[in-house]
Amino acid sequence: MLKNYLRIAIRSLIKQKVYTIINVLGLSIGVASCILIVMFVTNEFSYDTFHTDADRIHKVVLERKYPNHLTNYAIIPHSYADVMVRDFPEIASTIKMGGPINQVIVNYKDEHDDVKQFEEDFIMAADSNFFTFFSIKILKGDPQKALVNKNDIVVTEETAQRYFGNADPLGKTLRMFNQDFHVSAVSENVPANSHFKFDFLAKWDDEFFGGGVQNNFTTFTAHVYIALKPGADAQALEKKFPKMVDTYAAAQIERDLGKSWEDYKKEGNGYRYFLQPLTSIHLDPRNIEAKMQAGGNIHYVYFLISVAALILVIACINFMNLATARSAERAREVGVRKTMGSLKSQLVFQFLTESIVLSLFATILALVIALLVLPSFNNLVNKELVLNLTGFLPLALVAIAIVVGFLAGSYPAFALSSFNPVIVMKGNFTSNAKGTWLRNGLVIFQFFISIVLIVGTIVVGQQMEYMQNKSLGYDKEQILIIERVFALNDKAETFVEEVKRMANVEKAAGSFALLGRQGDFFGAQFTPEGSSEILTTKTMGIDDYFAETIGFEFAEGHGFSKETNDSLSIILNETAVKTLDIQNPIGKKLAQVQRRQDGNVTIQYTIIGVIKDFNFQSLRDPVTPLAIQNAESFGGGAAYVYARVKGKNATAALGAMEATWKTLAPDQPFKYQFLDQNLNAQYESEKRAGKVFGIFSGLAIVIACVGLFGLAAYTANLRTKEIGIRKVLGASIGSVIILLSKDFTKLIAIAFILATPLAWYIMDNWLQNFAYRIELGVGVFLIAGGIALLISWITVSYQSIKAAIVNPVKSLKSE
Repeated sequence: MLKNYLRIAIRSLIKQKVYTIINVLGLSIGVASCILIVMFVTNEFSYDTFHTDADRIHKVVLERKYPNHLTNYAIIPHSYADVMVRDFPEIASTIKMGGPINQVIVNYKDEHDDVKQFEEDFIMAADSNFFTFFSIKILKGDPQKALVNKNDIVVTEETAQRYFGNADPLGKTLRMFNQDFHVSAVSENVPANSHFKFDFLAKWDDEFFGGGVQNNFTTFTAHVYIALKPGADAQALEKKFPKMVDTYAAAQIERDLGKSWEDYKKEGNGYRYFLQPLTSIHLDPRNIEAKMQAGGNIHYVYFLISVAALILVIACINFMNLATARSAERAREVGVRKTMGSLKSQLVFQFLTESIVLSLFATILALVIALLVLPSFNNLVNKELVLNLTGFLPLALVAIAIVVGFLAGSYPAFALSSFNPVIVMKGNFTSNAKGTWLRNGLVIFQFFISIVLIVGTIVVGQQMEYMQNKSLGYDKEQILIIERVFALNDKAETFVEEVKRMANVEKAAGSFALLGRQGDFFGAQFTPEGSSEILTTKTMGIDDYFAETIGFEFAEGHGFSKETNDSLSIILNETAVKTLDIQNPIGKKLAQVQRRQDGNVTIQYTIIGVIKDFNFQSLRDPVTPLAIQNAESFGGGAAYVYARVKGKNATAALGAMEATWKTLAPDQPFKYQFLDQNLNAQYESEKRAGKVFGIFSGLAIVIACVGLFGLAAYTANLRTKEIGIRKVLGASIGSVIILLSKDFTKLIAIAFILATPLAWYIMDNWLQNFAYRIELGVGVFLIAGGIALLISWITVSYQSIKAAIVNPVKSLKSE
C-alpha cells in the first residue's frame, strides 16, 4: 500500500510541475537557511567544550566598584591564583595566563646562520601546569616539563612548520623581548572554537608578566582560572571571595593609599570577584574589559535561532497556502475517491505522503544549496564552518524532512479529505469560514514576521551608518598611522621630525595609544588635591604635538608644549573633571601612588588643560574619565605616529614615510593603517550581523511572497464567477484588480499593526548595547510597512491581472 501511495504522490507532483517547483523551492530555501543558521549557532555554543574538564573550569573575573560606576575586568591580580588553591579546599588547581601580546618581533637564526625575522601576534604566557589544566595536546615534547624553566617556550604545530619546516623544532632558539627562548615542546593548534589563542606560549614569570611584583592583590595583571574538585559548588565558593579580599587586598590598599579599608569601601570602592564557567566565556553578554579576544553575542545567537524557526514556520505555512490554492482542482479527485469507497484515513495518508515526499525532495535540494552557499556564508560570518555529512546528520535531515512534511501537510490533508463528495462533484466547492480565517491568519503571521525583520534590517543599517558618521570629538579623516614606532628605539623622535618635514604631510605627532583600541588605554589611579577620593581613569600618553594634529578641542587651559618639560603635567577630559568634582581645575594637583621595587612613591601631577570629551574607544561605550600624560612621563618615544596628509596625497606620503623608515630601521617591517578605516573596522561584527540580518530577512520575505502568491491564486479561483458577473455588468479591469488586492491590503495592515510594537521592543533593546545610538522614529516603521505592502501588491498583481482579463463568457458558460 505504501508503495502505491508513493507512486501516486510522485505522479501527482510531476503532473503539477509549477506547483511542485514553487513548493520545493520555498521549502528548500527555508531548510537551507535553517541548516546554515544551525551550523553557526552550534559552533557558537561549542566554544571551549573540547576541554576534558570544561564543566569544572571557571575563570575568575572582577567587578570593580568605583564611587560612581562599575567596570568588569577579565584580568585580576595574579597573586590570587596562589592563595585560592591554598585557602579553598573546593579548588583542585589554578592557573595564571598572561597576554596575548601582539606586534612582537621574533628572530630565529637558521642552520645557515641567516637571521629570519617575523612580526608575531598571539604570544601568551602560562603556568607550568597549562597542558594538564587545559586539553591542548602536546605533539612533541613532555607536557609535564614543557613550561618548567624560565626561558621555555611552546610553539604550535603551524608555527613550528612556518619557522623550522620539517626540521625538529625542539631545542631551537627564538629571540624576543631581548632574551632567548628555547623551544621545549610543540602543541597542536588551538582549536578555532576556543576563547583564547596562542602561537607561542612562554612560562609565566612574575617579573615580566606580573609587573615585577610577587605579592600583588590590587593591580590587574593576569587571567586566572580555577578547576573545581568534583561535586564542588561554584556559587558557594563565590560567597567566600569577599573575605579573601578583606584578608589580602585590604592591607595593601591601606599601605598604598594611606587610608583604612573601611573608609575606602565607604567612599564607594569595592572588589567583587565572581566565576565565569569556561563554556560561557565566549557568549557572556556582560561588557568585560581586557578579554583575550572578542567574544560572540548571545543576543545575536538567540536572534538567529528565532529567525531559523520563523523561516521554517513560514515555509510550512507556504505549503499549506499552496495546497489550499490547489484545493479546488483536488476537490473533484477527493469526491471521486470517496465515491469509489476510499476512507478518510486513506486520503489523509495519501496527502501526507505527497507532503513528505515533497519535503524530502526539498531537503535534498536544501542540502545542495547549503553546500554551494557555505563558502560565502563563512566569509559573511567570519568562520570556517564545515557541513559534515557523516554521523547522525543525514538521519537528522531525514527526520526533519518527515516532521516538516507532516506539519506542512497536516492541514491540507485533513481539510481536503473532509470534502463532501456530493457537493464537490456538483462543482459547488467553496471554502468555509473557518478555513478562510486560518488562511488569512497564516498570511498575517507571515507578514508580521516579515515586517519585524524589515524593521530590524533598516535599524541595523541606520545604526551602522550613524556610528561611521558620528563626530568623535576629533578629526579622523586623512590621518595615516605608522605602527610599531617603538622598534626604532632612540630613532623614534628622529622619524617623527622627518615625517613632519615631508611635503605631503600637514602635521605629525606621536602617541602610545591607538584611538579606538581598548587595550591601549591603561588604567591609573589619581587622588585630587584636598580630597581622599581615588579615581581610576583610563590613561593615554601623547607627545607635545598630538592634540593639535588630531584636532582636540580644549574647554580650559592648554596642551603640552615643546618649550616646557611636561613629565609632571596632566590633561583631563571633561568627564574626569566632573567625576572628581574638581572646581577650577587648571593648576590643581593630582596625586598618584606608584609601586616600585624600593617602595611606594607618590607623584604629584599638575592639571594644565581640560579637553572636551571625545570618543577614544568604541561608540558602544560611553565616554569615561580619561587622563592624558605626556610621553616625557614615560621616558619619551612613541608606539604610533599620527600623520595628517594633505588632500589626496596619501600614496606619495606613504612612500616617503616607508623610505625614511627603511633608512632608519632597514631590518624592521613597516606597518601602517588609516585611522578612519581602523575605527570603522571596530564594528565589523555589527556589519556582518546586519548583512546576515538582511539576507535572512530577504529570504523570509521571498518565502512569504510565495505563500501569498498561492493564496492569491486560490482567491482568484474562488471568485472567478463573481468577477465574470462584475465584468458583464460593466466593471473595468482596474476595478477588478483593486477588488482582489483590497483584501490582501487589509491583511498586511493587520500584520503591520501587530508587528510594530514587537519590532520596536526588539530593536530598542538591541540599541541599548550602544552608548550612542539612533532614535527609533515612526518613519522606520512606516517604511517597513510600505515595503511589505508594495511587495504584497507586486506578488498579488499577477494573479489579479490574470483573473481580471479572463473573458467572462468562459467563467460563466456553465451557469
